[in-house]
Amino acid sequence: MNIEKVCGTYAMEQVKMTFNGVDMPALGSVSLILDTSYDSNVVETDDSRKMILELPPLWPNLPTESTYSAFENIIVKVDAAASSELVTFEGSIKKAEYDLIVKGTCQENIIVLDLTYAAFSNFIGKRYLFEFNKQSLNMGMLNPSVETVEWKGSQMPVIEFVTDAIEPVFEAIGRRLGGSFYFEVLSDASVQAGVKSYETNDFVPFSGKQAFRNLNGGFGYLVADYDGALWLSKVVLGDFSVSSTMFASIGGNLHFVPVFFVNGKSANELRIAFDTPLGTSFCRFLFQWLENLGEMELSVEEVEKAHKVALLLQDKKIRYIHLLGTVIE
Repeated sequence: MNIEKVCGTYAMEQVKMTFNGVDMPALGSVSLILDTSYDSNVVETDDSRKMILELPPLWPNLPTESTYSAFENIIVKVDAAASSELVTFEGSIKKAEYDLIVKGTCQENIIVLDLTYAAFSNFIGKRYLFEFNKQSLNMGMLNPSVETVEWKGSQMPVIEFVTDAIEPVFEAIGRRLGGSFYFEVLSDASVQAGVKSYETNDFVPFSGKQAFRNLNGGFGYLVADYDGALWLSKVVLGDFSVSSTMFASIGGNLHFVPVFFVNGKSANELRIAFDTPLGTSFCRFLFQWLENLGEMELSVEEVEKAHKVALLLQDKKIRYIHLLGTVIE
């Protein structure tokens, strides 16, 4: 078979893929082209060529070196060899954050991919528990541009006001979930996330599928598929919201959860910082939650104080409200 004949773009229905041994659909088209960037001294033959394989964002999505949140295509340089019936190829990406090994074949306009992926981080394999209470609140990255907040004719220190105002909101969300939030990143960047039940003390996983999106600068995003995003939205926001602002769709079946994760001082703690560096998702969620559910679960004064926090977030007078999670066995 002539290797050049397999060059081109393969539509999703022409791609068969396994990810760490599990079948998964392609999230977009896959392309395979000849690599012309290598040293001219490299010897190639008709049945052995250097090629470039371009993949759509994978699930769980692979980290990239970008400091932005865009889900980028994965580009892998591969060595290809042709036999009489098919073309086989193999390549890898090895970085400090992850390893990706790609093996594949092309035959009769079908491309078959076998992907093996492992992520590296000092918090992979640890389970973190986040309590929805004052003891778990951390204002270390609140970064306020004001020192005080006016409340009922008096000036309160901004950290004290935000802490007192947001605690009842988080406690109410914890009650709606039925317990504390747990989070564990596995070695393939998928996530086990769910609730430690207040009633039974058992761990109950979230519906759907989650993954961890790792970025430079210490930030990471929890990503959910549509089923997981919709289920969690309905639990927290109620059935009134079919298309929730709690999640930002990034195309296809992927949804950002509007929080990011920051490494703590050690691998034994992890912080959830509400809202993202690039947007005001938590602010929008808080406005919506208070409008539709707040007075059902909070006092009038608690709703008013939480609404003021939402305005402070909207006006960028404060930034990130943390919950601190600790490692559990």
